[in-house]
Amino acid sequence: MSNEQELRQEPATDHEAQSPEDASQEVTDDVEKSRVERAIRRARQKAEQREHIAAKHEALKKRQEEKEAQRLQALRQYEQPLPAGMNGDEGQSLAASSTYQDGPEIAHILEETTVPASAESSGEFEYGYRSSHVPTDELITDAHGNPINVTDAMLDKRRAAEIKTSTPHLAFYSPRIPGNTGSAIRLCAVTGTILHLIEPLGFNLRDTKLRRAGLDYHDMAHVVLHESFEDMVESMPNSRIIAFTAYAKKQYTDIEYKPTDILLFGPEPGNIPDPMDIFFGPHVAEQVRLPMLPARRSLNLTNTASIAVYEAWRQLGFAGGQ
Repeated sequence: MSNEQELRQEPATDHEAQSPEDASQEVTDDVEKSRVERAIRRARQKAEQREHIAAKHEALKKRQEEKEAQRLQALRQYEQPLPAGMNGDEGQSLAASSTYQDGPEIAHILEETTVPASAESSGEFEYGYRSSHVPTDELITDAHGNPINVTDAMLDKRRAAEIKTSTPHLAFYSPRIPGNTGSAIRLCAVTGTILHLIEPLGFNLRDTKLRRAGLDYHDMAHVVLHESFEDMVESMPNSRIIAFTAYAKKQYTDIEYKPTDILLFGPEPGNIPDPMDIFFGPHVAEQVRLPMLPARRSLNLTNTASIAVYEAWRQLGFAGGQ
């Protein structure tokens, strides 16, 4: 057999036998494999970063809790009533003086737990608010600057029905955003309005976001907490309830308001529907709305409440205001 015949009979190599389609598929498979490997590496890196950040936050939270517990323990151990007319800052100076036993130790703890400017700027505290004499889980202070429980400062529901006001009462049904409720509390404090919060709430009354409103004891004295809508109805038997809802036909200016009225608002944000069984139920006397341009989103809850409260107060001659 000649060499030419042997070459013709010799089997082709893999490379020679591979078609263009097979070669293209191999390239595609290699690209896909590399893409998958890169995606897996990125996912692992992100997971490691999240774990690292979570560990840092947990360590920071633990350090803050330890310092807070140490400070509160010292304050409880050495706390004495402040003289009449003395505010919280003066009380801290007094605690650090020789008049109080072990005052320097308390002063050291207070100084240690004060938030540094670098912590505020780094975002470790959501709103950059932290007072050295207010614990992290408390919202308000008494007349002496001492932290007190929020619910202890709130108005009793039986007392709320007896108080004579110059404006109608305000009621939030199951509010969800603490900042809105904090702003509403400030609104009620400056207008003499009583705010009824109807559970369930979408936040804890000790939520730090409420602090944005800078609340104090006197502000919380305008707030009443109810377990349910029925509880508010029973505790305010002589009040007319006016519900503010986008489904109403009557405008809010068409109502002649009375100080005993209750202006009822539903939960936020605006994509949560109003509880129709309540807003159009037998206990609600009127349904009203605020006019808006068509195809617009709803107003902020507290903005709407402010408009309503001041309209009612205007009708009543801004009694008590100056």
